Amino acid sequence: MRLNYIFELIKKQKTYNLLVLAFVIGFSVLCGFQITKLQFNYNFEDFFPNEDNELEVYNNFRKQFEYDNEFVLVALENKEGIFKKDFLEKINSLTIDFTRLRYVSKVVSPTNLKALSLGGLVPMQTKVLHYDDPELYKEDSARIYSSGELVGSFFPKNAKSVTIYIKTHDELSKKKCDSLAKNIEASIKKYNFDEIHFVGRIFAQDVYLQTLQSEFVYFLTIAFGLVMFFLWLSFRSVYGMIVPISICLISIFWTLGVMAMMGKSIDIMSVMLPTMIFIAGMSDVVHFFSKYFEELAKGTEKSLIFPLILKEVGFPTFLTLITTVVSFLSLLFSSITPIRDFGIYTSVGIIIAFILTYTLLPALLYFFTPKKLVSVHGHDNNTYKVMQTGLFWIFRNQKTIIGITVVLIVLSLFGLTKIKVNNLLLDDLSDGVKIKQDFNFFDKEYSGVRPLELEIKVKSDKTIWDRGIITQLNGLDEFIKKEYSAGFLYSPPQLVKSIYKAIDSEAKNGLPPEEDFNDIVKELKANKKNKDIKRIISPDLKSARVSAKIQDMGSMHVKAHNEHLKKYVSDNIDPKDLEVTITGAAHLVDLNNDYMVNNMMQGFGFSIFIIALLTYFLHRSWRMVLVFIVPNVIPLLIMAGVMGFAGIELKSATSLVFSIAFGVATDDTIHFISRLKIEMGYGKSLMYAFKRTYFETGKPILLTTFILMGGFISLMISDFQSTFYFGFLICITIIIAVIADIFLLPVLLFAILGGKKNTSE
Repeated sequence: MRLNYIFELIKKQKTYNLLVLAFVIGFSVLCGFQITKLQFNYNFEDFFPNEDNELEVYNNFRKQFEYDNEFVLVALENKEGIFKKDFLEKINSLTIDFTRLRYVSKVVSPTNLKALSLGGLVPMQTKVLHYDDPELYKEDSARIYSSGELVGSFFPKNAKSVTIYIKTHDELSKKKCDSLAKNIEASIKKYNFDEIHFVGRIFAQDVYLQTLQSEFVYFLTIAFGLVMFFLWLSFRSVYGMIVPISICLISIFWTLGVMAMMGKSIDIMSVMLPTMIFIAGMSDVVHFFSKYFEELAKGTEKSLIFPLILKEVGFPTFLTLITTVVSFLSLLFSSITPIRDFGIYTSVGIIIAFILTYTLLPALLYFFTPKKLVSVHGHDNNTYKVMQTGLFWIFRNQKTIIGITVVLIVLSLFGLTKIKVNNLLLDDLSDGVKIKQDFNFFDKEYSGVRPLELEIKVKSDKTIWDRGIITQLNGLDEFIKKEYSAGFLYSPPQLVKSIYKAIDSEAKNGLPPEEDFNDIVKELKANKKNKDIKRIISPDLKSARVSAKIQDMGSMHVKAHNEHLKKYVSDNIDPKDLEVTITGAAHLVDLNNDYMVNNMMQGFGFSIFIIALLTYFLHRSWRMVLVFIVPNVIPLLIMAGVMGFAGIELKSATSLVFSIAFGVATDDTIHFISRLKIEMGYGKSLMYAFKRTYFETGKPILLTTFILMGGFISLMISDFQSTFYFGFLICITIIIAVIADIFLLPVLLFAILGGKKNTSE
């Protein structure tokens, strides 16, 4: 009778495991079809914040005027100097070529700056540069370099290059951007210039996407190789490598399939998603695998192993699942869609990996268990001897461990005070990437590329062309030039002054006399529907735009300049007449950085609160909450100290590390405390329970640490600086966290649980 029951049970187990395998294969095929639809995407504007109404202000602003980041700047060098006829003729020919390109609205270069057409950045009546008449070069040069408007815009101080400004159509699709970028480069290649530099969204976007695509493969390949290496060291078996790797790869495959089903694409955040799932999922597999073969090595019957794993490993890994998911879901505090999606889909992938660990992995082990893996997990190996010696050392040196911890905390707090919140527009790219080198060239030789945009609203019954209004705005222009060292300044007063100077070459840089001013304004009002005037002044004459290009000095310095600007406005602009608002794409990126840092700190607080609450309900002790939290907060504090001493700035990407690293770091603590509680539940003495916990969890903890390190180290090859620092900082946290769990956690637990120092047991 009992024999029939056993046969029936085995039959049911076999059927269940076959169904699991069939479902995994079927769903994997479905995901495979979906993944073919998955695309890579980098939309700069996805990272604009949607808080404090700033995005709405910017959208209304560019709808009224134009997009401030839809342009290309091309700088062309001539080592012998720019006032050479053959060089300037090539510049003029290239300018004509650019005007003929599709998706180009306007091209302004030194050779076509002229006339009262009200077009261009600096309208002129006569030619600025008589490129076809070398006899006038000396006179042109003197006029150009005495002009505050042209130097830093179209001409650098060293007179070794010139810039061509290309205004592209707004909201170009990726396909159109690629086409235009290709045609611009092809046009330039027809001419033999000494050096070529170009910047613009259409080029940066392509660089980001190409980097995303290559790094997506690199990260997974390197993480795959390193994890395979550590698995081989641990299990010394091809089976011991292939099965864990397969579980994680299927988890990644399914997650990408789910993303494709939901219409999501791979962006700068989700490119890290496979690595996150790979290393987080591997932790569960390793703990399951290690326990399974340890029990087999002890001679435990197969039928009893799985229930034992559920009790001794399943519950702790379920807790680590919760803490890790909570950490990633804390990213939902961000208002940035790619970051929120990264948190959501990484959580989905980690959950999938957990489910497969307790369904697919048992099914694979049911059908085949290599004997070699059983022998590897015997207790008569050097690992256990080392761990036993280490445990005894810890209990003999508790005061030393506490002292070292206190010193590290004090140093870290000092380093923490040195952290700066800052962000550069192309800070994500490494210095070896050409577009960043070109970006830096414009910062060094010209006024810069970063847009500075101000929205001006007339609040009184006056219009923008009232002389009193223009006078106030002219003062604002002069302040911006001085405060920001701005170039390519484009504003209503600048338009008036440029026209006046074109009419009267002897005129000074100030506003024209009232009679001339009225004549110019009359002409401008008559042409208010001119598309170039509409770029800076609304048809109702109640709104205007001040636009300039400045150096990308970092959000910290720009913020300081902006505060000076606000003070100037407060002291010199009549609030009854005008309202001045800073806006623009670059401004939103800076705000995004500030919001992200604040949101991530909120998310980090949320993670600690939820995990502390969970710990309390499990142990019914606030002292245990402290024991759990302290060893995992200290690594983050040390990481922050390293950031401060190393000069790593806090920005949107590096702020993500805190919540995620906390969730990753808690895994080992959970396994250690859970195992200790189980051993004590068996009625063992505290010291014996510690020894058993060290032996049972030590090796899996060390192995998962190496696996986590291997995965995150792969991120450090990235050309994206934020991704590099993400991997680097989490690696530091993981190392310190495992040291804290090995040395500090036992000391704290021993103190809380009231054990006696007895190393002889």
